[in-house]
Amino acid sequence: MTERIACGTVNCYIVGRRGACVLVDTGEEKYADKVTERARLAGVRLIVLTHCHIDHAGGAAKISDALGVPIAMNSADAPLICGEPRPMYADTFTGRLLLRMARSALKKRMTPFEPKVELCEGLELSAFGAEGTVLALPGHTLGSMGVLCDGELVAGDAAFDLLSPCRAKIYEDKAAADESWARILADDRITTVHVGHGGSFHPDRSRPAMTPVTE
Repeated sequence: MTERIACGTVNCYIVGRRGACVLVDTGEEKYADKVTERARLAGVRLIVLTHCHIDHAGGAAKISDALGVPIAMNSADAPLICGEPRPMYADTFTGRLLLRMARSALKKRMTPFEPKVELCEGLELSAFGAEGTVLALPGHTLGSMGVLCDGELVAGDAAFDLLSPCRAKIYEDKAAADESWARILADDRITTVHVGHGGSFHPDRSRPAMTPVTE
């Protein structure tokens, strides 16, 4: 089961089977009640953050408290909880436009929280009564992660699908973003990619691993 929850322009997901599933990303805090209701009905046991930008993690503290479940994320993104400024970049027209739009949001402070679970490559979420395997997909942020369950990858912002599928439009580390995108396309376990912004897509493994910069 992969259930999408639309939170403005951000997609959050419930992954796994009912009664033994995880919530991947939370949206901003203003969506917390909506997400909490869906997560409670599904039996979410863990909140997984693909990365720690406010549009994906702003509701984490409130939802965690409401559900009584822990929060999992990669420690490389922990400084972002308290608003540590880290530069981001873009190399396409669309990316630069998104970056201008995102800068004010990235300056907002989220309600602080304390992650209880460290996300790392290969972590099996079955240890927490849920389903899925964690993949490291750095680039958009240094600690960006994804969750793979039954062929479906929730990739956060490691991939976008606004005009067409591509790697992260904005990033902290371009080389890492390219490598993560190449990994997504090359991994034949992945049949569907669910992204933080845009629609889901099926990887086309006949295409080049890197999206050409033509904008």
